[in-house]
Amino acid sequence: MALGVIVDLETTGLDPLVDEIIEIGMICFTYDEGSEPVMTNIYGALEDPKKPIPPEITKLTGITSEQTKGQSINWCLVKETLSKVDVVVAHNASFDRSFLEQRVELAGTHCHWVCSIKHIDWPKLGYKTSALNYLAADHGFVNPFSHRAVFDCATTFNIIAKHVDSMIARSYLKEILIKACYAPFESKDLLKAKNYRWDPTEKVWSRVVVESELEEERAFLRDSVYNGNSRHEEIVTA
Repeated sequence: MALGVIVDLETTGLDPLVDEIIEIGMICFTYDEGSEPVMTNIYGALEDPKKPIPPEITKLTGITSEQTKGQSINWCLVKETLSKVDVVVAHNASFDRSFLEQRVELAGTHCHWVCSIKHIDWPKLGYKTSALNYLAADHGFVNPFSHRAVFDCATTFNIIAKHVDSMIARSYLKEILIKACYAPFESKDLLKAKNYRWDPTEKVWSRVVVESELEEERAFLRDSVYNGNSRHEEIVTA
């Protein structure tokens, strides 16, 4: 039996060096290989950012400065939870991780992060988007309070329930950034369909794959983009 926790944050903005956490949600769960996870604990709390919450954040989340005034997150509980679990799951984990790693209260905490966007291949499973609320709808339910931390955690728990084993296994694989250098213009639709994104700075199509997908990606580029040649670059990112 292993332990996991789903984490979601609401913040005053997107920059962890400048902006503040105003809400946290955490759902702990147990999981065994071959079975769906079981929810065990829920924690949610507001945090006073000690500065006005921007109007656009209040519009998005419904959280006001009046609601957060004098409120605080139990960071001792958060650290204890993160320290004892085997995996920490978040939808777009790089965002939540970047904020939590700035908290001095969590110094010395080491977590294995799992991203329910990146580590589940939603397109291959037939889903057109990895946006949380759309995935909820595609799974037959509605998140009643989008952009509220505990509700987003619960939504994440429900959409990952059938994919926990493969998601966690995928999170331990190396990630490789594929750059389709000098790809012919006429291949752009093929690349888009394979989830490549155009980087206007480097002027290149790229995507991240895990090591188990690398041979398949090499074959796609060789046969469908480069007409039997190989001109792409591979960079190990994680």
